[in-house]
Amino acid sequence: MAVSVGNASRSETEGSPFQSHTARPSNTNDIDYHSNYRKIFNYLRRHSGDTATMRIILNTAPVHRWCLALTLASALAIPHLSHAASRIAVLDPGHAEIIVALGEEERLVLVPQDPTLAEGLQGAERFHRQPSIEGLLAHDPDLLVGGNPQRDANIMEQAERLSIPHVMLDRTLPAVERVNRLAALIEQPERGQALITRIQAGYASAEALSETGAAPRLLHISSAGAGTSGTVTGAGAATSADALIRRAGAINVGAEAGLDRYQTLSAEGVMAMAPDAVLVSELELAALGGKQGVWTKVPGLAHTPAAREQRLIVLDHAAIKFDGASSGLATHSLAEALYAP
Repeated sequence: MAVSVGNASRSETEGSPFQSHTARPSNTNDIDYHSNYRKIFNYLRRHSGDTATMRIILNTAPVHRWCLALTLASALAIPHLSHAASRIAVLDPGHAEIIVALGEEERLVLVPQDPTLAEGLQGAERFHRQPSIEGLLAHDPDLLVGGNPQRDANIMEQAERLSIPHVMLDRTLPAVERVNRLAALIEQPERGQALITRIQAGYASAEALSETGAAPRLLHISSAGAGTSGTVTGAGAATSADALIRRAGAINVGAEAGLDRYQTLSAEGVMAMAPDAVLVSELELAALGGKQGVWTKVPGLAHTPAAREQRLIVLDHAAIKFDGASSGLATHSLAEALYAP
């Protein structure tokens, strides 16, 4: 059932994927518990068609009923659909953004909680950090799309055991490649090609702009890049921001200094980076002190060329963090801010 995309890998393990559910969790909220149970029961009823089995579940003591329902769900073999998926659960917000841009947002039933996905997804439920397998089953997806091979490994393994069609599409792959593969998955190749054309046009215009001057030194700072809100971090290699900065013809001073992904910044490190400009997302600007306060909020930033020239570039949050559907526009916008007179 698994489809490998990008650099994904998964190891098979023996035993039940629900060994930790030998009893109802003691800290489970009663309302959530019974609500999830009813959803999973309906899931079983739809896919098993076995009325006698349903009666057995109903006649089981409540403390064991939860485990029995999960065990039976894990034993069901749901065949791979021959048609385009209509109920898609997405683990990466960038992938969700691409599906929305392809005009298929109504297929999304489960997406990450992210402020950039607030519009156009009224029919999709949100999850924080990682959905539980119970939450996934409750939405009865016919396709699960992962984005982080390490973070999403556990739920992808459980989807394999439950025979839920799933694909790992590494979020670090170039935007054009992810658009192409997602468009193929949802059988919208023409829309995918149209979006790719727009993205590549943005890249081309950015390249033309970057040829007009020397490459500036750019630092992207984040208030939540390392997953700890309020901690100021800098974007290094292996980030969407790094790819964006390089496409716009600039030097990512975070990557140059050896930062990997998002790491906490020190005053000495920031001064040594000597950025000519600073890049922030519009959603994080307030937490970073605003347009005036950012220079003193971030340690060492006040003593850089960027502060002396007050060169602060503010872009859309999704454009910086996802490198997805808005990749072309973001690249052009950044190059324009850096090179346009």
